[in-house]
Amino acid sequence: MKLYTYFRSSASFRVRIALNLKGLAYDAVFVHLAKGEHRQPQYAKVNAQALVPTLELDDGTRLTQSLAIMEWLDEKHPTPALLPKDPLGRARVRAISDLIACEIHPLNNLRVLQHLKRALGQTQEQIDTWYRYWIADGLQKVEA
Repeated sequence: MKLYTYFRSSASFRVRIALNLKGLAYDAVFVHLAKGEHRQPQYAKVNAQALVPTLELDDGTRLTQSLAIMEWLDEKHPTPALLPKDPLGRARVRAISDLIACEIHPLNNLRVLQHLKRALGQTQEQIDTWYRYWIADGLQKVEA
């Protein structure tokens, strides 16, 4: 397997954790988001969404979106399981995962922060205030 990843991407980090917990070997292909490598034509051939992570299977099939990749990993390689066995436990883990992946992460990822600066003219201090607010808000909800 080949994982297209970036060291600071929390979505990529989730997949790396799952792969390592399951003891699965993979080759890491680094896509430097801060340098815009994900927007280059050669990466568009790998992932038309221009996002990381992308997991390329040995047969060339490519999977995108961290939670979908992790779900596939858990179905294909069930031990050790990423989710609890009981339905309520699985629902709780999925709810926390969704809160992080859908509520916290999108507001704090690189392309949103760059848009605040470039298109909306926000200062770094304003961007940092935005970032801290949404991280704190999301983590308070996780803890609740």
